[in-house]
Amino acid sequence: MLRTTPLKKRRERPRRNEGRVQHKRLKPKAGAPPTAAEKRHRERVGAMPCLVPGCGGRATIHHVTAGIYGGRIPRSHRRIVPLCRAHHQHDYGRECVERLSHGGFWRTHGINLLAEADRLWAESVALE
Repeated sequence: MLRTTPLKKRRERPRRNEGRVQHKRLKPKAGAPPTAAEKRHRERVGAMPCLVPGCGGRATIHHVTAGIYGGRIPRSHRRIVPLCRAHHQHDYGRECVERLSHGGFWRTHGINLLAEADRLWAESVALE
């Protein structure tokens, strides 16, 4: 003979985030939003052609996060260079910075991306 059990009562304790107060972050995210000067710089760099000589393709913005000798650099809205998809993302080309790394990109194309990014930022600051 089967016994019938009464239906379970509603939980006394809420599940994980059910009904609890959601707090704001105690620590801000790593990347701060760009300032007005950095936004103008991004627009200027985004309008440039690809940095690789002879390419001239429509550029996307690449954030420089390493030097030619290795080592990581914090991502900054000031350190950006224009690169086309073939030279930027590994899905589009073999000679791209994501596949070669910054040092390999320098050896292949002769372009120090960190120095170029700093030069472009200095030009943007001088224009203001």
